[in-house]
Amino acid sequence: DAMGLPRARFDFSRNFEFQDGMVGPADDCNSGVGAPQKDGDVEKQPLQWALLTFENPVYCPLDSLVIASRLDTDAHAGACRLAFAGRLAEKFEAPRDIKRLQIYTKKQKEGKIQRLGDPYARNGDKKVVRYEIFGSDLFKKETDMSLFVGMKVETESGEVGQIKSTFGTAGKFKVVFPTGTTAREGDKLLLRFRRFANDEKKGMHQDDIILPVAVPGIRIENAGQKEKGKKKKGGGKAPAAPTRSGQISALKGDPMEDGGHAVAIVAGFFSVEENIRNWIGRDVLVLATSEKGSIVGPFGKAGKCKISFEAGVHAPVGSKVRMSDP
Repeated sequence: DAMGLPRARFDFSRNFEFQDGMVGPADDCNSGVGAPQKDGDVEKQPLQWALLTFENPVYCPLDSLVIASRLDTDAHAGACRLAFAGRLAEKFEAPRDIKRLQIYTKKQKEGKIQRLGDPYARNGDKKVVRYEIFGSDLFKKETDMSLFVGMKVETESGEVGQIKSTFGTAGKFKVVFPTGTTAREGDKLLLRFRRFANDEKKGMHQDDIILPVAVPGIRIENAGQKEKGKKKKGGGKAPAAPTRSGQISALKGDPMEDGGHAVAIVAGFFSVEENIRNWIGRDVLVLATSEKGSIVGPFGKAGKCKISFEAGVHAPVGSKVRMSDP
């Protein structure tokens, strides 16, 4: 209209982001109420809603024009005192309507990529990506990680993945990216969600973040794997590297409800000189129960390692285990 203010209906079924103040190019008196509007000015400014409450009843018919002033500003300072302007769009009865308002605040937690999974050549563009990464620093050690399994995380470039499981007891976790990620070790991982003011459960909502459709790829063999297929000098193939075997030397942590344990200590996989951290994430199989876990780090200084079992391990101490081939 002539004042440059839109006439819009308020919809209680929509979600609205809470903001501390006005946003957009509305700080200059010369671009405010009563100023000439250039073509496209109104469209460029975001539509914002405000809930006005009064100490005493005020006669204000719907669709009335409201102009607000900054009364705490010195009237003789020569500064702009206009705070905002708008039209009354909806009446509001606090006891009844406050629960109808779907107001949310944006939350964000930051972690980092600690280790990358195996490289793949993604189908289509042949980019080298990782479908699995292992993250840290997103949660505290005492955090109940079960609350976050299944939530979506993003890289700084906007790639979306999903937390699939946890490992260890230091708040570390595994993320799967359906289309892969080109992120590198040390890059940020972002956990974004919305929290609604009227949600008594304080849920973490991610309806606005869409998990992409999976795009598979072909695993890229490393130099060590390629050497296995080369022929030895003098004819014949080089012998394959022996499968690593070990046994459970201890079970850690309190038993789960079904009697299993989340962590086991395994001996026999590594020598004292080997850097076990290079093997973090490698799958491990318990031969007696066919339960699968993964290496999460070293334990002590005698070549032992710590294995995490997402569904628990029910085999006793002394059971044989085998590491999957690289």
